[in-house]
Amino acid sequence: MSSISRRGHERSASAEFNRVDRTVKIHNATEKLRSELLNYVTSRFEEFSSEIKQTANMPSINEMIERPGITTNGLTSINKIGDPSSAQTIASKQSVDIKRSSSAFPTKVFRMRASILTELLEVSHIRSIRQIFISILVLLVLQVAITDIFEKGTVDFFVFDIIRWNFSNLSECLRLWFYLFMSTCAIIYYCFHFWSYKRLSLLSNNLLSSKETEKSPTSNSTTLVIFDWVWFVAYCCYIGLFLYIPAHYIIAENYPIVTRIIILAEQVRFLMKSHAFVRENAPRAILYGQIYSQEINADDLNKDKSNDSSNEQSTFSVPHTPCPEFSKFLYFLFAPTLIYRDSYPRTSSIRWTYVISQLVQFATTSLFGYYLFYRFCLPVFRHFNSEHVTLKIFVLSILNCTLPGALFLFCAFYGFLHCWLNAFAEMLRFADRQFYSDWWTATSWSSYYRTWNIVVHDWLYTYVYRDCHKLFGIKYRLVSMYAVIFLSACVHEYIIALAFGYFYPILFIQFAVLGFISMLILPQRTQNNAFNVFIWASLFVGLGMQMCLYSIEWYARLNCPRFVNGPLDYFIPRSIFCRADSSINPSLSNNIPNLILHRQHDL
Repeated sequence: MSSISRRGHERSASAEFNRVDRTVKIHNATEKLRSELLNYVTSRFEEFSSEIKQTANMPSINEMIERPGITTNGLTSINKIGDPSSAQTIASKQSVDIKRSSSAFPTKVFRMRASILTELLEVSHIRSIRQIFISILVLLVLQVAITDIFEKGTVDFFVFDIIRWNFSNLSECLRLWFYLFMSTCAIIYYCFHFWSYKRLSLLSNNLLSSKETEKSPTSNSTTLVIFDWVWFVAYCCYIGLFLYIPAHYIIAENYPIVTRIIILAEQVRFLMKSHAFVRENAPRAILYGQIYSQEINADDLNKDKSNDSSNEQSTFSVPHTPCPEFSKFLYFLFAPTLIYRDSYPRTSSIRWTYVISQLVQFATTSLFGYYLFYRFCLPVFRHFNSEHVTLKIFVLSILNCTLPGALFLFCAFYGFLHCWLNAFAEMLRFADRQFYSDWWTATSWSSYYRTWNIVVHDWLYTYVYRDCHKLFGIKYRLVSMYAVIFLSACVHEYIIALAFGYFYPILFIQFAVLGFISMLILPQRTQNNAFNVFIWASLFVGLGMQMCLYSIEWYARLNCPRFVNGPLDYFIPRSIFCRADSSINPSLSNNIPNLILHRQHDL
């Protein structure tokens, strides 16, 4: 009996010990999660407070103590209050100052900060969510591979005919990219360098001629104005030629889809960088010319800059040269930003293991995108118009494409905006890694547009919205907003239309029409989760519609003859006029791999 009681006592003691041990583990895990979340919230709060201080430019305590409470001008104004007319004048001046300060545009401030996902993935519980998605991806690939082995004896997923076809002319693509790069360096930088220094020589000639003839310098400025307008027209012509020549070449050489997208995306990137460089440095070159011709005193500019209440990294600076060095322009061409600055915050070293990790993740997401196309687009739409497409089949196709469309969105976001840009930022020691914000919490389309791609949004805000706002005025703010959306929609449609080889403006209608209407209808500032659900549902349905309609039109142009001849065929959707008895167009099908046309299995 004693042994039995001793065993029972030991069992109860071990059970109590296990219970206490589990309690301690749970407590430790809870404390670890609390500390990690507290550190993250603290860091985000410090960044937010620093941004508020930089925006408000709050003085320090010593400056507040040393600064007099009432200035001499303030005392003079107080003494004049007794006069009603002077009091009204003072009030009107104050109201004008308030309007000017409220209408000032904030500028882009570059500082050392990591991407949001980089910070979130430091929390082990958030990192486990990514590992869950990776395990699901591995299981999906294994499921497809095992199914192919048992049913067909081979694994079709690892037959990369489509990838080989898309990169069949990679050497020509790299050669064309090098031509774009060299034209940007040779034409944009050196032509701007010539314009800025030639302008100084014209200013000096105007000064000499004005001294000899005893006329004011403004009377000889006609030559300078004509000179500036000639170079502005030449700059616009360069933009037109830079858009036309690569597009004409890739169509004439019949580039595959992926290499077309690479060339068109790099073409747009070089144009945006070129405009940013010219837009930032042209006013500085003009200001340097005014200082050089003694129209403006540099000391007065420094005083105005010291008294300015803008943030500490303002784009204004007294120029010491009319054109920056070529090394600054070359670094800007490769830096993951579209806003030009002479210098950016830099990290101390390069973490090559981090670079390799990001590039491997980018390649993995690209392969996953290929898997989505191979399994969800190719089997469903390859036989388009072999039977009549009813409204039921059309609606079901859109709904079936919502899931792969959403996965394409996640692949594009994580693969490019996070992995690719972070890899280049690390290699260039570029410290500001805020390429996106928390777009997944957006409750309005305007918030989504601002946070989805901060790199492009900053360029549109700085060089399109602000300039349009200054041009049209505050009364036409909606015109400035729509100019930004319209330009972005045109550029997206330009890339898609030339990459696919037909004009089918689904994305343009969703972006420039439906998206703008939704921005006007939905509330701009709300924390209602229902609107966040609406944004997600709209994204999924819109991406499914794009995936379905673009795939239908692609295969309709493979399987159906021309409805009209000539350039008009490029703009008329062939999927609308195609019939079931149409034959395959051999001139187009010869350039597509046999895998796309003749593989007969479906899901």
